[in-house]
Amino acid sequence: MDAHLDIDKLNDAYLEDEESYQGFVEPLDIGVGVYNSNASPIACNSAAYNLLGLSKEQFMGNTAMDPYWKVTHADGSKFEIYDFPIIEVITNYKPKLGVIMGVSRPLLNDKVWLEVNTHPILNSNSTIAHVFCTYKDITDQFIDY
Repeated sequence: MDAHLDIDKLNDAYLEDEESYQGFVEPLDIGVGVYNSNASPIACNSAAYNLLGLSKEQFMGNTAMDPYWKVTHADGSKFEIYDFPIIEVITNYKPKLGVIMGVSRPLLNDKVWLEVNTHPILNSNSTIAHVFCTYKDITDQFIDY
């Protein structure tokens, strides 16, 4: 996860209330999304949906694995469902860090390159409560060939 973002503080703010959570994540220059155990978004900051060229409503209406995004690995190969960091976290209960994803933005007719970090948050019975996901735009550091 981003060195400046403490996952415990993020979770505490999320559990406290929506206003506290938004106050914590809204000023961040990285995208932050919270997903349920079905990989559907349940909260996000404006950087998350702006990175994808969407409104908040559009972001919240898509799953992370929606084929709409045409997500690719750095080598140009397609992300399969099991490759997505959120799915790996939900399946393995372990963080997945530093995943590079090329995401097509159909509304902007371009592609953005993101570094994605995901962390599971477990319930008291050790099942997935939710998954925190951060998105950092690395397009300017990445050559799309």
